[in-house]
Amino acid sequence: MIVVIDPARQTPELDAFNNMVRTTGLAMSYHLPAMFGLGSLQAENPDNIKAMVILGSASSVNERLPWQIELETWIRPHLERGVPTLGICYGHQMLAFMYGGSVDYIYPDRHKHLGSRIVDMIATGPWAAAKGTLMVSHNEVVTQAPGDMQVIASSPEVAIDGLAHKRLPIWSLQSHPEATLAFLHQHQLPLDVHGKSLSFGHSLVQAFLRFAASR
Repeated sequence: MIVVIDPARQTPELDAFNNMVRTTGLAMSYHLPAMFGLGSLQAENPDNIKAMVILGSASSVNERLPWQIELETWIRPHLERGVPTLGICYGHQMLAFMYGGSVDYIYPDRHKHLGSRIVDMIATGPWAAAKGTLMVSHNEVVTQAPGDMQVIASSPEVAIDGLAHKRLPIWSLQSHPEATLAFLHQHQLPLDVHGKSLSFGHSLVQAFLRFAASR
């Protein structure tokens, strides 16, 4: 079972979850801790958790809301026992924060960086070295990487666009490789009717999921 954690506060990323299931055929479960608490996660048999994907959220890791602290407490033992994990946007920031990194606003006026950008990635874990377009929607970034993690992706706009743990199978990306047409519509981004701007991101997510399933 691959556990997909969606920390959404209002609009769940159901379309992204369905796309992951549809394109890989892997068994996955879906959880909304910010909206409904951690009951569904706590009901998961730890022995059956093959991997974790932590999606984006409008929340900031610096808020330290009860659900955030509870989620980090639930996640940490799974991370430490070597469950392959992919953090996306908020998930990226949360994992960096949990291991001692810093998160702050990307712009002084706190406006959102919205659209797409070209990200350079080095070879690591499930991915070969690559460069491609990824969708973005965030107003915070990791400003200092934890000592236990290395930068694996960067762009002109964001120096720490991706991280990998040096000891554990943990990877994270600030962008939204899971973005679908529904995501573009929700965030008022230009709709790519042919999905060409989404294909690079989808290939990254699928590579992680298949890598995790093969372990």
